[in-house]
Amino acid sequence: MKRFNPILVMLMLMAIAGANAWSQSNITVTNHPPYGKILTDGNGKTLYFFTKDAFGASVCTGSCETIWPVFHVDTLHIDAELNAGDFGTIIRPDSSKQTTYKGWPLYYYYGDLSPGDANGQNVNNVWYVAKPNYSIMLVNNQLKGHNSVQYNALYQPGQEVFQYFVDDYGRTLYTFTKDTYNNNNFTAADFSNNGVWPVYEEEFQAAPSVVDTSFFTTIDVFGHRQLTYKGWPLYYFGQDSMIRGNNKGVSFPSPGVWPVAKTNIGNPLSVKTQGHSSVPADYSMEQNYPNPFNPETTIRFAIPKNGYVTLEVYTLLGELVRTLINENLNVGTYSVSWDGKNDAGVSISSGVYLYRIHSEGFLKTQKMTLLK
Repeated sequence: MKRFNPILVMLMLMAIAGANAWSQSNITVTNHPPYGKILTDGNGKTLYFFTKDAFGASVCTGSCETIWPVFHVDTLHIDAELNAGDFGTIIRPDSSKQTTYKGWPLYYYYGDLSPGDANGQNVNNVWYVAKPNYSIMLVNNQLKGHNSVQYNALYQPGQEVFQYFVDDYGRTLYTFTKDTYNNNNFTAADFSNNGVWPVYEEEFQAAPSVVDTSFFTTIDVFGHRQLTYKGWPLYYFGQDSMIRGNNKGVSFPSPGVWPVAKTNIGNPLSVKTQGHSSVPADYSMEQNYPNPFNPETTIRFAIPKNGYVTLEVYTLLGELVRTLINENLNVGTYSVSWDGKNDAGVSISSGVYLYRIHSEGFLKTQKMTLLK
């Protein structure tokens, strides 16, 4: 009768156990109702992103770390749909290690007692489940322009950390104050200026639960697809060099012309046709209505032929306040709404203002009054 070597048997069993352990993912994608695809550890425990980790370093320390324990594995075993290149390791202030995904440090939540729990979602509006397919994420960060000046949320010099949109890798997204509803007014037809403000070419997939996803759509920009939010086309800034945490575009070419995109951004100006079947006989511009107004008024005008149209708001001293239209329009009757804000997105004071239309030799100026 053949006898088995007990040591050999033990080694074989250990090898089998080790192989099973290696075959199990320690980061996996789990379908979670109601949050869809989320990242979990090998035991099904939910992983999280912290919006204050704007630069990829963890700022959750001390008592924060007690509530949000750090996730780290020395050797990754991931699902096939994940990309190993998206994972990394950072050294924390206490010299311990933490695993990152797309530059986001990963955490647990102490209130998740069982696999599948996601009780940390939207805690204090800064903690969100880690997802593999965010089109939009949020960061809380200080603005610092290309001129090295720090700006507050009104794009005035000052210190203020507030929340805005980034892509899945934490790279800042912007809007352009001269764009109109779902209309990119910056990018050239040959994309020759796309390196300055690259369009965000993305089909929407997911965003943190606090963001209303019904506001997202895509538009066609000379054969490229650009993601929009509330009608605002979204862009990167070339000088950010696709580095997370950079938001240099807030001061280029002057503060507030290219604001960071954020949840509570107002709707862009929309130029609407009035649906008249007849061709206008001549150029015209009506008195704005209502007038006086607060907070919004509408200006109606007509153009009898295709051409380039500008419609601008000025102070009585001739200082430009807001460019409402600066584009080619087809023949027709139009209306445009103005929300009483300047080109930097800041509400202006009460007073009398001028609005002026110019197209193909036609120039007309009228007064309107903003009362608050």
